[in-house]
Amino acid sequence: MKYFSRDEQLCNFNIHYQKKYSVEYFCARMEEMGIKNIELIAGGQGIVMDHTGIEDTTELKASIARHGLRVRAVSAESCGYQYQYAAKDPIVRERTFNFFANGIRLCADLGAEVLQANAGWGFWDEPLREGQDRAVEMFRRLCEVAEPLGVMIACETLRPQESLSAYRMDEVKYIFDKVNHPNFKVMLDLCAMGVAGESIQDWFDLFGAENIVHTHFQDGTPYFHMIWGEGKRSLEDDLRTMYEHGYKGMISQEITMAEYQQQPVEYDRKNFAALSEYFY
Repeated sequence: MKYFSRDEQLCNFNIHYQKKYSVEYFCARMEEMGIKNIELIAGGQGIVMDHTGIEDTTELKASIARHGLRVRAVSAESCGYQYQYAAKDPIVRERTFNFFANGIRLCADLGAEVLQANAGWGFWDEPLREGQDRAVEMFRRLCEVAEPLGVMIACETLRPQESLSAYRMDEVKYIFDKVNHPNFKVMLDLCAMGVAGESIQDWFDLFGAENIVHTHFQDGTPYFHMIWGEGKRSLEDDLRTMYEHGYKGMISQEITMAEYQQQPVEYDRKNFAALSEYFY
Protein backbone atom coordinates (compact mmCIF):
# COMPACT_ATOMS: atom_id res chain seq x y z
CA MET A 1 0.00 0.00 0.00
CA LYS A 2 1.07 3.58 -0.65
CA TYR A 3 0.74 5.65 2.52
CA PHE A 4 2.11 9.15 1.93
CA SER A 5 2.86 11.57 -0.90
CA ARG A 6 6.49 11.62 -1.98
CA ASP A 7 6.22 15.24 -3.11
CA GLU A 8 4.37 16.46 -0.03
CA GLN A 9 5.83 14.53 2.92
CA LEU A 10 9.05 12.68 2.06
CA CYS A 11 11.97 14.80 3.24
CA ASN A 12 15.76 14.46 3.41
CA PHE A 13 17.94 15.95 6.15
CA ASN A 14 21.40 17.05 4.97
CA ILE A 15 23.16 15.96 8.17
CA HIS A 16 25.19 13.29 6.31
CA TYR A 17 26.30 15.86 3.71
CA GLN A 18 27.05 18.72 6.09
CA LYS A 19 30.70 18.08 6.98
CA LYS A 20 32.01 17.20 3.52
CA TYR A 21 29.65 18.64 0.89
CA SER A 22 28.19 22.06 0.14
CA VAL A 23 24.50 22.85 0.47
CA GLU A 24 24.45 23.52 -3.29
CA TYR A 25 25.73 19.98 -3.93
CA PHE A 26 23.08 18.56 -1.63
CA CYS A 27 20.31 20.55 -3.32
CA ALA A 28 21.44 19.45 -6.79
CA ARG A 29 21.45 15.79 -5.78
CA MET A 30 17.98 16.08 -4.26
CA GLU A 31 16.64 17.53 -7.50
CA GLU A 32 18.20 14.64 -9.44
CA MET A 33 16.51 12.13 -7.13
CA GLY A 34 13.14 13.85 -7.36
CA ILE A 35 13.07 14.87 -3.70
CA LYS A 36 11.08 18.06 -3.10
CA ASN A 37 11.41 18.62 0.66
CA ILE A 38 14.57 19.17 2.69
CA GLU A 39 15.66 19.72 6.27
CA LEU A 40 18.84 21.73 6.82
CA ILE A 41 21.31 21.89 9.69
CA ALA A 42 22.52 25.37 10.62
CA GLY A 43 25.32 26.61 12.79
CA GLY A 44 28.29 24.93 11.12
CA GLN A 45 29.82 24.41 7.72
CA GLY A 46 27.34 25.19 4.99
CA ILE A 47 25.01 27.56 6.84
CA VAL A 48 26.90 29.88 9.15
CA MET A 49 24.90 31.00 12.17
CA ASP A 50 25.77 31.74 15.79
CA HIS A 51 24.40 33.76 18.69
CA THR A 52 25.38 37.04 17.03
CA GLY A 53 23.62 36.55 13.70
CA ILE A 54 22.97 34.63 10.49
CA GLU A 55 25.00 34.81 7.30
CA ASP A 56 23.34 36.40 4.29
CA THR A 57 20.93 33.83 2.85
CA THR A 58 20.52 35.28 -0.65
CA GLU A 59 22.64 32.62 -2.39
CA LEU A 60 21.22 29.84 -0.23
CA LYS A 61 17.64 30.74 -1.11
CA ALA A 62 18.54 31.05 -4.79
CA SER A 63 20.04 27.55 -4.76
CA ILE A 64 17.00 26.08 -3.04
CA ALA A 65 14.66 27.75 -5.53
CA ARG A 66 16.81 26.81 -8.53
CA HIS A 67 16.53 23.14 -7.64
CA GLY A 68 12.79 23.27 -6.97
CA LEU A 69 13.06 22.48 -3.25
CA ARG A 70 11.17 23.50 -0.12
CA VAL A 71 12.86 23.80 3.27
CA ARG A 72 10.45 22.19 5.72
CA ALA A 73 12.56 22.17 8.89
CA VAL A 74 15.78 23.62 10.29
CA SER A 75 17.97 21.94 12.88
CA ALA A 76 20.02 24.54 14.71
CA GLU A 77 23.18 22.64 15.76
CA SER A 78 22.63 21.50 19.35
CA CYS A 79 24.84 18.45 19.81
CA GLY A 80 27.83 20.33 21.22
CA TYR A 81 28.09 22.13 24.55
CA GLN A 82 28.33 25.59 23.02
CA TYR A 83 24.56 25.85 22.65
CA GLN A 84 22.14 23.54 24.45
CA TYR A 85 18.65 24.09 25.74
CA ALA A 86 19.31 23.27 29.41
CA ALA A 87 22.57 25.21 29.82
CA LYS A 88 23.18 26.51 33.35
CA ASP A 89 25.84 29.22 33.09
CA PRO A 90 24.08 32.59 32.63
CA ILE A 91 26.37 33.71 29.79
CA VAL A 92 25.98 30.41 27.95
CA ARG A 93 22.23 30.50 28.53
CA GLU A 94 21.87 33.93 26.96
CA ARG A 95 24.05 33.00 24.03
CA THR A 96 22.01 29.82 23.65
CA PHE A 97 18.76 31.77 23.58
CA ASN A 98 20.10 34.13 20.92
CA PHE A 99 21.41 31.22 18.84
CA PHE A 100 18.13 29.32 18.80
CA ALA A 101 16.17 32.54 18.30
CA ASN A 102 18.30 33.04 15.20
CA GLY A 103 17.42 29.47 14.20
CA ILE A 104 13.73 30.41 14.40
CA ARG A 105 14.37 33.52 12.30
CA LEU A 106 16.23 31.39 9.76
CA CYS A 107 13.21 29.06 9.58
CA ALA A 108 10.98 32.02 8.79
CA ASP A 109 13.45 33.38 6.22
CA LEU A 110 13.63 30.02 4.41
CA GLY A 111 9.92 29.29 4.69
CA ALA A 112 10.34 26.34 7.06
CA GLU A 113 7.52 25.47 9.42
CA VAL A 114 9.58 23.68 12.09
CA LEU A 115 12.65 24.27 14.25
CA GLN A 116 13.82 20.81 15.31
CA ALA A 117 14.85 20.78 18.99
CA ASN A 118 15.71 18.60 21.96
CA ALA A 119 15.62 19.20 25.70
CA GLY A 120 19.39 19.57 26.16
CA TRP A 121 21.09 17.77 29.01
CA GLY A 122 22.16 20.08 31.83
CA PHE A 123 24.56 18.44 34.28
CA TRP A 124 24.31 14.77 35.14
CA ASP A 125 25.32 15.42 38.76
CA GLU A 126 22.37 17.71 39.51
CA PRO A 127 18.71 16.85 40.18
CA LEU A 128 16.97 15.90 36.94
CA ARG A 129 14.23 18.49 37.26
CA GLU A 130 16.70 21.38 37.49
CA GLY A 131 17.96 20.82 33.96
CA GLN A 132 14.48 20.14 32.67
CA ASP A 133 13.10 23.30 34.22
CA ARG A 134 15.85 25.35 32.60
CA ALA A 135 14.83 23.82 29.27
CA VAL A 136 11.22 24.77 30.01
CA GLU A 137 12.24 28.37 30.65
CA MET A 138 14.31 28.42 27.45
CA PHE A 139 11.45 27.03 25.35
CA ARG A 140 8.97 29.52 26.81
CA ARG A 141 11.24 32.40 25.76
CA LEU A 142 11.81 30.91 22.33
CA CYS A 143 8.09 30.41 21.77
CA GLU A 144 7.64 34.16 22.12
CA VAL A 145 10.02 34.54 19.18
CA ALA A 146 8.42 31.70 17.19
CA GLU A 147 4.76 32.65 17.55
CA PRO A 148 4.68 35.88 15.48
CA LEU A 149 6.86 34.20 12.82
CA GLY A 150 4.56 31.18 12.49
CA VAL A 151 7.29 28.65 13.40
CA MET A 152 6.70 25.51 15.48
CA ILE A 153 9.38 24.27 17.86
CA ALA A 154 9.35 20.45 17.78
CA CYS A 155 11.14 18.63 20.63
CA GLU A 156 12.51 15.11 20.20
CA THR A 157 14.10 12.70 22.63
CA LEU A 158 17.81 11.86 22.67
CA ARG A 159 19.41 8.57 23.62
CA PRO A 160 20.29 8.02 27.32
CA GLN A 161 24.00 8.21 26.51
CA GLU A 162 23.37 11.71 25.14
CA SER A 163 20.93 13.17 27.67
CA LEU A 164 19.27 12.28 30.93
CA SER A 165 16.89 15.25 30.65
CA ALA A 166 14.58 13.75 28.05
CA TYR A 167 15.39 10.33 26.66
CA ARG A 168 11.89 8.99 27.39
CA MET A 169 8.60 10.31 26.13
CA ASP A 170 7.25 10.88 29.66
CA GLU A 171 10.12 13.31 30.33
CA VAL A 172 9.33 15.20 27.12
CA LYS A 173 5.69 15.21 28.25
CA TYR A 174 6.75 16.90 31.49
CA ILE A 175 8.50 19.64 29.50
CA PHE A 176 5.66 19.87 26.99
CA ASP A 177 3.07 20.36 29.72
CA LYS A 178 5.20 22.94 31.55
CA VAL A 179 5.90 25.00 28.42
CA ASN A 180 2.18 24.92 27.54
CA HIS A 181 2.44 27.05 24.41
CA PRO A 182 0.72 26.53 21.03
CA ASN A 183 4.04 26.89 19.19
CA PHE A 184 5.73 24.14 21.22
CA LYS A 185 5.12 20.65 19.87
CA VAL A 186 6.93 17.30 19.79
CA MET A 187 8.51 15.09 17.14
CA LEU A 188 9.44 11.44 16.80
CA ASP A 189 12.99 10.19 16.44
CA LEU A 190 12.69 6.48 15.71
CA CYS A 191 16.22 5.77 16.92
CA ALA A 192 15.85 7.38 20.36
CA MET A 193 12.31 6.02 20.64
CA GLY A 194 13.54 2.50 19.92
CA VAL A 195 16.39 2.70 22.43
CA ALA A 196 13.85 3.69 25.10
CA GLY A 197 11.67 0.69 24.22
CA GLU A 198 8.82 2.90 23.03
CA SER A 199 6.62 2.61 19.96
CA ILE A 200 5.10 5.08 17.53
CA GLN A 201 1.72 4.07 18.92
CA ASP A 202 2.89 4.97 22.44
CA TRP A 203 3.74 8.50 21.30
CA PHE A 204 0.40 9.04 19.60
CA ASP A 205 -1.39 7.70 22.68
CA LEU A 206 0.48 10.11 24.96
CA PHE A 207 0.62 13.29 22.88
CA GLY A 208 -2.20 13.00 20.34
CA ALA A 209 -1.75 13.40 16.60
CA GLU A 210 -2.24 17.15 16.77
CA ASN A 211 0.96 17.62 18.78
CA ILE A 212 3.34 15.43 16.71
CA VAL A 213 4.48 17.72 13.89
CA HIS A 214 7.76 16.25 12.59
CA THR A 215 9.71 12.98 12.48
CA HIS A 216 13.25 11.76 12.08
CA PHE A 217 12.19 8.56 10.43
CA GLN A 218 15.04 6.09 9.96
CA ASP A 219 15.83 2.42 10.40
CA GLY A 220 17.93 1.18 13.31
CA THR A 221 18.97 -1.77 15.44
CA PRO A 222 17.49 0.29 17.22
CA TYR A 223 20.50 2.30 18.37
CA PHE A 224 21.73 3.72 15.06
CA HIS A 225 20.35 6.14 12.46
CA MET A 226 20.44 3.81 9.43
CA ILE A 227 18.95 3.68 5.95
CA TRP A 228 15.89 1.51 5.55
CA GLY A 229 16.80 -2.13 5.11
CA GLU A 230 20.01 -2.00 7.14
CA GLY A 231 18.32 -2.15 10.53
CA LYS A 232 15.57 -4.20 12.12
CA ARG A 233 12.53 -1.92 11.97
CA SER A 234 9.52 -2.68 9.76
CA LEU A 235 9.16 0.19 7.31
CA GLU A 236 5.62 -0.73 6.32
CA ASP A 237 4.43 -1.18 9.91
CA ASP A 238 5.92 2.16 10.94
CA LEU A 239 4.41 4.03 7.99
CA ARG A 240 1.05 2.33 8.49
CA THR A 241 0.91 3.47 12.10
CA MET A 242 1.71 7.06 11.10
CA TYR A 243 -0.91 6.89 8.35
CA GLU A 244 -3.61 5.47 10.62
CA HIS A 245 -3.17 8.43 12.96
CA GLY A 246 -3.49 10.93 10.14
CA TYR A 247 0.07 12.22 10.47
CA LYS A 248 0.54 15.41 8.41
CA GLY A 249 4.21 16.33 8.95
CA MET A 250 7.43 15.40 7.21
CA ILE A 251 8.85 11.89 6.98
CA SER A 252 12.42 13.21 7.30
CA GLN A 253 15.45 10.96 6.82
CA GLU A 254 18.17 11.48 9.45
CA ILE A 255 20.93 9.00 8.59
CA THR A 256 24.28 9.40 10.34
CA MET A 257 26.53 6.35 9.94
CA ALA A 258 30.13 7.21 9.02
CA GLU A 259 29.96 5.45 5.65
CA TYR A 260 26.92 7.55 4.71
CA GLN A 261 28.98 10.71 5.13
CA GLN A 262 31.59 9.35 2.74
CA GLN A 263 29.10 8.36 0.02
CA PRO A 264 25.85 10.18 0.81
CA VAL A 265 24.39 9.97 -2.70
CA GLU A 266 24.84 6.21 -2.95
CA TYR A 267 23.11 5.63 0.38
CA ASP A 268 20.35 8.13 -0.34
CA ARG A 269 19.53 6.27 -3.54
CA LYS A 270 19.31 2.96 -1.66
CA ASN A 271 17.19 4.56 1.05
CA PHE A 272 14.73 6.19 -1.33
CA ALA A 273 14.46 2.98 -3.33
CA ALA A 274 13.22 1.23 -0.19
CA LEU A 275 10.89 4.08 0.73
CA SER A 276 9.43 4.47 -2.75
CA GLU A 277 7.40 1.27 -2.40
CA TYR A 278 5.18 3.02 0.15
CA PHE A 279 4.99 6.58 -1.29
CA TYR A 280 2.76 7.63 -4.15
